[in-house]
Amino acid sequence: MSSSSSAPDDPGRPGEEPAPTPIPADSHDQERLGILQTFVAVAAGVGNNFFFKLLAALPVSEIIVLRSGSALLLLLPLIAWRSRRQPPRPSPFTRAVLVRAACEATATACLIFAVTRMPLALVTAILMTIPIMTALIGRFVLQEATPATAWIAIGFGLAGTLLLLRPGLDASPAGLAAVTLSALAFALRDVLTRSMPRHYGALRMTAMANAATFTLGLTLSLGSSWKPIDSSDIGILAAAVGLYIASNVLIAQGIRNARLAITSPLRYTSVPLALALDITVLGIMPDALALAGTALIIASGLAMPLLAARRR
Repeated sequence: MSSSSSAPDDPGRPGEEPAPTPIPADSHDQERLGILQTFVAVAAGVGNNFFFKLLAALPVSEIIVLRSGSALLLLLPLIAWRSRRQPPRPSPFTRAVLVRAACEATATACLIFAVTRMPLALVTAILMTIPIMTALIGRFVLQEATPATAWIAIGFGLAGTLLLLRPGLDASPAGLAAVTLSALAFALRDVLTRSMPRHYGALRMTAMANAATFTLGLTLSLGSSWKPIDSSDIGILAAAVGLYIASNVLIAQGIRNARLAITSPLRYTSVPLALALDITVLGIMPDALALAGTALIIASGLAMPLLAARRR
């Protein structure tokens, strides 16, 4: 037989490009899982912020302590139970874990302060600077590949956010400063989460973050008086804590399972979710510019993950 019949299959033949290496199927499955986890985490985070807004009559330091203390009461027994079923792991008190916990404590305290002083949709819109920050840090610090489509999606989301934050906005300067600092701290937290060793589970990271937030809340409460809470406040607090834990655990897992450039645009979907709560619960109807901005945010939040999930 002629040797020419096997020539096309020869990857080393001069003048021909080698066949592209296929991406493993399990890699696609892992990224799809990360996208789903991030979607659910974003929705849970919006619900968490909404319930804390309903507790705005309480001092901010009291909300922080009650939220973080309640979360720890749920997390610590669960971690202890899981530790008995797993081999010993290294101590969680490393520099990276502690810095991540400090970032989340700062972000949480500032966010609760902002939520109690500004509309939920506005706070959520300002938080949409997080994808820009995480994508830039991921690209230039972690050296992650960032597809052009990711930058386009982020850009459209930012444009939509700017339509919400148009000139003439009447908002609390202290609240605006707090939510901006919160966005920066959350971006740093996400980058640190992405670079964490695999043996640091999401539950342990969430518990460490809550311990730092609880300590910060206690410090802020020194010299201030607390208000008594009633049964309805307890129910709201329980719902907020449950959504908070779900959001933090899922966002940590989602960031680990998918690239920052893919998960970052998903955060834009929190803006229409917050607007929906404003409309259906608080009776606040957005104007035409806000609706246009929301449409851009939805498009940017959905386009990039769908393209990434279909890529082969």
